[in-house]
Amino acid sequence: MSTRYMPIWQKIIILVVLLFIAALFVFPLWWNVIWATWSNSEIFQFPPVFLPGPHLADNFARLQERVDIWRAFMNSVIVTATTVVGACFFCTLAGFGFAKYRFRLRNFLFFLVLLTFAVPGQITVVPLFIIMVRIGWVDSFQGLIIPGLIPSFGVFFMRVSAETSIPDEMLEAARIDGANELRIFFQMAVPALLPSIATLAILIFGGSWGSLFWPLIVLRSNEMFTLPLILNSILGSYANPYDLLMVGSLLMLLPPLILFLFMQRFFIKSIAVAGTR
Repeated sequence: MSTRYMPIWQKIIILVVLLFIAALFVFPLWWNVIWATWSNSEIFQFPPVFLPGPHLADNFARLQERVDIWRAFMNSVIVTATTVVGACFFCTLAGFGFAKYRFRLRNFLFFLVLLTFAVPGQITVVPLFIIMVRIGWVDSFQGLIIPGLIPSFGVFFMRVSAETSIPDEMLEAARIDGANELRIFFQMAVPALLPSIATLAILIFGGSWGSLFWPLIVLRSNEMFTLPLILNSILGSYANPYDLLMVGSLLMLLPPLILFLFMQRFFIKSIAVAGTR
């Protein structure tokens, strides 16, 4: 039933419910902003305040004095950007290959990919770290990026998208016209999969940008620390500077928010197209 023909009281109820759900999602972000603008002694005052305070610049200056926040920010940008670009490319290539090419052991190899998706990362972290030590990749960008460059979820996601978004007849017509496989991939498959690639990029970005577990294991020097790791380093045993942590969290929040604002139309289009299949 279209909302155009609903009674006014039903529209009001729907609006109130949607506003309540939106408030549940927005409130933690707003509370982060509030804590970032007050000093540590004022954060836990009672009654609590719900408006920003005057200490945002002071808190950020103190955070810069305590840790090299901009170096950690650039490290996170380098690691996340490389991971997102590499994962989107290789997952799209692998997903397209599994979906549109027929070869021996195809289903078995895809089953192995799904099997790695079912194994928790905590189980493989010890042998993976031993490999990083043997090849000398501890405390390096390649040791941080390459182990997670081709996530099995991404391969599965792009295979499903390729199967439903790219007709086999279109590929056969391109081959008859003389197009080689690379041209088919870049000029036909990639444009057709752009909404799915954008969705995968958002998911990969969120996982890589906020990653703490693997960087905590593989990184050693402060010069290589990413943003989550540098913020984790200022935690104390008896007292925690929550004002500095909230300022750092605010800095971590901005890039994913900006990315989503720029790519939300592709994200929504991917969900809409998936819902009509």
